[in-house]
Amino acid sequence: MRLPLHLQSSRYFTFGTLQEFIKASGTSTDAEIAEYERLEALGLPPISSRHSLALMLGVNPALIWSFEARPHRFYRTFHIAKGRSTRRIDAPRVGLKIVQKWLSAQLQAAYSPPEHVYGFVPNRSHVQAASIHCGAEWILSADIADFFPSTPFALVEANLKRLGFNEYAARTIASLSCLDGALAQGAPTSPVLSNICFDEMDKALLALATKHQARLSRYADDIVFSGSGEVSETLISEIRDLFVQSPWELSERKFVLSRRPNRLKVHGLLVEDKRPKLTKGYRNKLRAFRHLLANGRVRSAKDVEIMAGHLAYSDFVEKSFET
Repeated sequence: MRLPLHLQSSRYFTFGTLQEFIKASGTSTDAEIAEYERLEALGLPPISSRHSLALMLGVNPALIWSFEARPHRFYRTFHIAKGRSTRRIDAPRVGLKIVQKWLSAQLQAAYSPPEHVYGFVPNRSHVQAASIHCGAEWILSADIADFFPSTPFALVEANLKRLGFNEYAARTIASLSCLDGALAQGAPTSPVLSNICFDEMDKALLALATKHQARLSRYADDIVFSGSGEVSETLISEIRDLFVQSPWELSERKFVLSRRPNRLKVHGLLVEDKRPKLTKGYRNKLRAFRHLLANGRVRSAKDVEIMAGHLAYSDFVEKSFET
């Protein structure tokens, strides 16, 4: 479901201004009002407690407590195919999902992503991320295993405090965003919170890239270094050491170094020329799809939809570089 834009973008949800919110709270103390004003100055919604969040949302505080204390009641768990394995999805039910969507929009507005971060950032794409590696002589790709479920509650809470929320608000927001002690795979809040929690790692990765004169991009859990000349002998070990000190782990199967004249691929796109392009095999598949669709040889509506999606993706890649 879609949260109406005017509610999603409002820092006070159903209220138009902070003053309206304070007036509705009725019995706010001077200290509470000062806390609301402090949060507003930081560009954050005035969440100082479970009660202030409930007031903004127009619900009973007991519902917020139930979201926090009995989270499994408010998620639907299922599995989807992921290559040769499956991925567990914990999808929030409608009430919690509305709260998470609103929190996601507010946290996104407060988050300032580094230039090399492209995933879960408005107006940035994997195509742009791939483009910075065009013309490289080598590519070092790393993948964070189970990115959301390996981002722990304690780290989420700590980073919400770092943004400016007090202890009670940080714990409430973290509780509304986590399941089984970590970010929920399927919650609208997980993408932006994963970026916020990974901020210190992003700084460390950027420092490594600068040290080794390499280019860097991160698209969600996909990290790519690239450069010219020889690859530094210590870069790989330094990346490994960095993750040893973190709650996240790298997928050894996807930790790959590629050099010319071998094919160089970043975020699913070839980067051997001046701009990213689709692989030859994928382009051949698209050519076949166009032929089948043009000649009316696809009878299943589902197959038509799937093929149209692939063709739309191809157009997106091509149009990403139109001026």
